[in-house]
Amino acid sequence: MEKTRINKRDDIDVQRVVLWYSYIEHCLRKTVPSEIARVIEPHKIRVHEGYIIDNDRKWRNYKKGLNVPNPKLIEKAESIVPGSSMMINHILWQTMRDSMPIDVLLQERVGRLSWKVQRLLYVHNKYDESKKLVSSLSKKKLMQLERLAGLDALAAQIIFLRVGIVQNENVLNIFRSIYRTLLIICTEIPFFYHCESLIVLMNSYVFSLIEPRSAILDKRVEDFTRNVKTLINLLLAMEDAGLVGFTRKEGIRLLSDFLSDSKVLNLFGESNPLVK
Repeated sequence: MEKTRINKRDDIDVQRVVLWYSYIEHCLRKTVPSEIARVIEPHKIRVHEGYIIDNDRKWRNYKKGLNVPNPKLIEKAESIVPGSSMMINHILWQTMRDSMPIDVLLQERVGRLSWKVQRLLYVHNKYDESKKLVSSLSKKKLMQLERLAGLDALAAQIIFLRVGIVQNENVLNIFRSIYRTLLIICTEIPFFYHCESLIVLMNSYVFSLIEPRSAILDKRVEDFTRNVKTLINLLLAMEDAGLVGFTRKEGIRLLSDFLSDSKVLNLFGESNPLVK
């Protein structure tokens, strides 16, 4: 996986570091930075004048996203908490920056997405060997990406969003799909803990690319977090009622259908805040 190297810390760096720390915190079931420091960097623990020094100040800064960890530390954490490096090094963060050229995103970054996502982005033929990307994302493909809700799917949507903007195409469907995908992602840990900052980041770096923004969706932070909680309650209610299995794939498909199919809304009544 390519390591994202950024010289100057910005809001995107803050978010990716915070998610990295939060993922480690959740997996290790540690709530105090000093406890995480002792697990990830035990070699730095020392005793000075009778007091244990465990480098927890650095980890307190990571919790707030104040500093970006170096690649060596990211690799060390990955060896102890598999999957943590993806949170901080994922190409999603590069796709959100307008400094990344479109041709680089298409030629180099798409190939680093998961195969499940990639196969939706290339022109299909009977030999399944096409290297030509689709020109745009149809409603069907957007739905398929939503049902793969994750950082890879979100990155793919943003890449094709930027392509569509450059080509002066109507990109409202992609915007709405990105919003729905982010909603689904934020029902899971660690994203749930940071859904407010994630929608703020998306508003600043992605949804700000089109005006009027009201043409996309109502993206007020309080509405977004309320909708995330509504989706979580929906999943819990369905699970308690024994209506779903309950695998992650089934849950994501249910949420995607709920957000896209008006027929599903009828099952829950019009009092639901997601119904407009």
